[in-house]
Amino acid sequence: MEQQDYLTVLTPFETELEIKKSRFIGRVYPVRDETEADTILARVKKEHYKATHVCSAWVLNTVPARQKASDDGEPSGTAGKPILEVINKRDIKNILVLVIRYFGGIKLGAGGLIRAYSGTAAEVLNQCEVVKKQFSDIVTVEIDYTSYGGLMNVLAAEGYKPAAESFGEKVGLDFEIEIKKTESFLALIRETTNGRFDYAVMEQRYVDIPFLN
Repeated sequence: MEQQDYLTVLTPFETELEIKKSRFIGRVYPVRDETEADTILARVKKEHYKATHVCSAWVLNTVPARQKASDDGEPSGTAGKPILEVINKRDIKNILVLVIRYFGGIKLGAGGLIRAYSGTAAEVLNQCEVVKKQFSDIVTVEIDYTSYGGLMNVLAAEGYKPAAESFGEKVGLDFEIEIKKTESFLALIRETTNGRFDYAVMEQRYVDIPFLN
């Protein structure tokens, strides 16, 4: 099965909102599977054992996407589902979002709860670092020193930047190239160096590409 690119969060992140005297703490975590999501949820519930509710939703990068939401005692559909809808609207995968509520004494009603939980989830996703997991060819290129300067200028103009460089008898350049662009990338190097280069596709794996929220 062809590997698909997807968006996810880079690291855990936390925000907090106060809504009618209730504290709503939003947390986001990158997760690989349901077991990891459940482990984090259990740890946070233990950490916030005095919280009134720890509501959650997660989405995994499967085909079709697997997902789960929990209201954790809030009225059905007012917490977990709104969090999940925020995640899905942004098409983010392999993610767990928690909203921890400390009740402040003022009831919000169903509509108010939905707005509070979806708003907190949106706030933490607005502020955390989102990356594109791009399935890429890891390409190593070897060229003569006489080709180095010109090739780097041409590649930079096309938006290609080496992930690593080494300088020995020849120049070694490592690139992370989106798979569908590998052929045209190599054709560009071939044209620029008049074919005087060697290359190897070392592996295929996901690489992190910055993504503007």
